Amino acid sequence: MTARRVSKKPAPGTAKQIGKAQVPADARSADPIDAAAFKFAMRKVPSPVAVITTVSAGRRYGLTATAICTATADPPTILVSINRAAAACPVIEETGIFAVNFLTEDQSEIARLFTPTKRGADVLQDDARFHRGDWTQAPQGAPVLRGAVCGFDCTLVQIIANGTHNLFLGEVTNATATSESGLLYRDRLFRRLATE
Repeated sequence: MTARRVSKKPAPGTAKQIGKAQVPADARSADPIDAAAFKFAMRKVPSPVAVITTVSAGRRYGLTATAICTATADPPTILVSINRAAAACPVIEETGIFAVNFLTEDQSEIARLFTPTKRGADVLQDDARFHRGDWTQAPQGAPVLRGAVCGFDCTLVQIIANGTHNLFLGEVTNATATSESGLLYRDRLFRRLATE
C-alpha cells in the first residue's frame, strides 16, 4: 500500500464524500463550536502520552502526542494526529515509517523533552532529545524507547489532512509491551492511573 493524501475540504457548495454515501453540503444543521471551547472540553479527557518518532538519513525526529488511537485490529493499524508544523511531520510523509512509544508513569520528563513550545519552536533540536532514555531502533529504523509501556513500529498507509494536522494511519509491523502503567495527560498536566 502507498500513502495517499485526502483533500482537506470539498469545494464550497459541493457534496462531501463520507464512505460510500454523499452528504449534501447544505445538510449540516449547526456550525462547529469555536476552537477555544473545543480545546477546553477536550482538556478534560484523559489521554495516553506517546513519543512519535521517525528517522531519515540517520537523523532522528520525535514529538510528544496524545491524539493516538487504534484504527483497526485487522490489519493492525494505529491513527496518529500530528501538527503539520512539527519537524517530524514531513519526514514521516517522506520516509513512510514511524514508531509510537507509549510512555510509563515515570517517563514524564521524556514527554516534556519532546513537547514543542507554545511558539512552535522545539525545546531541543533533533538528536539532543534522544540523550534522555534508552533508545534503540525498530526493525524499520525509527527510534523506540526501551522500558516504554509499549512500542509500535508502523508503515504509513494513509494520510488524511484536516485543519492544522495530518492524520497518519500506520500499519503495525512490530510491537513490544511491558507490564508498566501508562502516563496520562489531562487538563495540561501529566497524571497517573488511580489504583483501586
